[in-house]
Amino acid sequence: MQSDCYMLSEAEKLKISPHNSDQTTMAAKFLEPAVPAAAPMEGILCCNCGVKIVPNQLNMCIPCLKSKVDITMGISKQVTIFFCRGCGRYQRPPWITAALESRELLALCLKKIRGLNKVKLVDAGWIWTEPHSRRLKVKLAVEKEVFNGAIIRQQFVVEFMVANQQCPECQKSYTEHTWESVVQVRQKVRHKRTFFWLEQLLIKHNVCGKCINIRDQPDGLDFYYPTKSLGQHMVQFLEGTVPCRAKFSKKLITQDDHSNTYRYKYTWIVEIVPVCKDDIVVLNGRMASSMGGICPILLCYKVSNLVMLIDPNTMQRVSVSSKAFYRDPPVVACSRGQLRRFVVMDMDLPDDPEEKVTAGKFLQGEATVMRDDDNENGADEEEYISYTHIAHQLRPGDSVLGYDLKYSNLPEDVSSRLKGRDLPEVVLVRKAYPKRKNRQKNRKFKLKILKKDKAEGGREESGKGKRRNAGRAAERKNEDEFQQFMNDLEEDPDMRADVNLYKRSDYKQDRKNMEEAEEDDSDDGFPEVELQELIDGMGTSLSIGESKQNGRASMEETEIKL
Repeated sequence: MQSDCYMLSEAEKLKISPHNSDQTTMAAKFLEPAVPAAAPMEGILCCNCGVKIVPNQLNMCIPCLKSKVDITMGISKQVTIFFCRGCGRYQRPPWITAALESRELLALCLKKIRGLNKVKLVDAGWIWTEPHSRRLKVKLAVEKEVFNGAIIRQQFVVEFMVANQQCPECQKSYTEHTWESVVQVRQKVRHKRTFFWLEQLLIKHNVCGKCINIRDQPDGLDFYYPTKSLGQHMVQFLEGTVPCRAKFSKKLITQDDHSNTYRYKYTWIVEIVPVCKDDIVVLNGRMASSMGGICPILLCYKVSNLVMLIDPNTMQRVSVSSKAFYRDPPVVACSRGQLRRFVVMDMDLPDDPEEKVTAGKFLQGEATVMRDDDNENGADEEEYISYTHIAHQLRPGDSVLGYDLKYSNLPEDVSSRLKGRDLPEVVLVRKAYPKRKNRQKNRKFKLKILKKDKAEGGREESGKGKRRNAGRAAERKNEDEFQQFMNDLEEDPDMRADVNLYKRSDYKQDRKNMEEAEEDDSDDGFPEVELQELIDGMGTSLSIGESKQNGRASMEETEIKL
């Protein structure tokens, strides 16, 4: 290892600067003579080799000084540091994240050098190496006082070899006891539209960034975290996003009475209220009375951290918190699976603007509708008159989805809660767009999804064919529900305002699709997704694997370990 030696005078000892160590040639700094400045300088002979030199404290030339004195002796010239390829951290300890040629990595390397505390460190800097070489080089400048009060400065290079080693967190991820807390989210409904919506909120707010694993269950999702605090953060996010209640429990895994240490596994069960958008709920008498005597038959038009309900007949709106919901649970009379298609025959709106009844963005009107023959074969052409809260969206000839309560089978608790009130024959919910064809093919956007593991099955020895068929049916149902969720995002601008929509890289609208789109655009008021709402570069922040069949993409393990 080549090194440069310098001898400093007493005056230069006070003027030492750490930025003057970039010299690469060997030089000597001699002491000022004790004789007056006007006196001529006389040379002396080196005490070792006899070469004539300028007088100094050691009476020795530079070559002899290098052969006799080496202040870097005992300092490591080759050091090994450990790097975890799983999480990209270096072992300090603790394991830290540091970029190449950064101040943090330089401080880590200096602490790994043995014997550096015996000398005075003057300067340290990086020497460029290839990033793939697994080598790091640092140029150091050190000083030390030798015999007769002379101070020597010497420069040398230390080489660091980067070796691979797993950190404890990554080692733990490959064992059975990987998680410390689990959040089990459940909702007692027959669909997973709520979890599709919740999944997009988790991705947008990056709540699952440190999640170890996500397991898909028939009635919800399980989120596994390495620490208790991350599970608590997940529960707090859910309580502020959806109406729910949480139950907490813990299980003792190991204990050490001598050191008084205990290890637990923590579990949160988060139950989301079984009410979704476009559901009809029936309140009990006490809850209806506490809300000003509102009609107990209400329509859910939005679900956030509150359940928002509206009465289409009076245009009264109420919000129900999760605490009030579980204190007096309402009954879900109808869900989206019971929606039927109607055709608007006439729409009656007041001519006087002062007589119009509004509630936020909703406008009340009297609609005359008739059942669509496509949904109910053999049904009589009977007209129904119903008050609706979406009169601002409907015109004669439009299609609308609603509930036919006249011919629906309602739960037994509904009649007891009505207390003699008459059920409306039809409740209109949302406008339909039956002329829109090939919506999946012509869709401009796609969504990210979380990579999830399937739930563990039962016995493997019997019933393999039945389980296989049931699994395929569940996958088809899941795909159909996801496509319905994508259609809801297209039709509801307020709903997609809280979701990140990404532009499809493979979207190409050919001439045939353009003609079909022009035919479908027959001024039906369809809320198109504008290009300004889409985000370019789906793979800029995360490594994404695209799925062209269903318009979805899955997060790879490079960013989120799931």
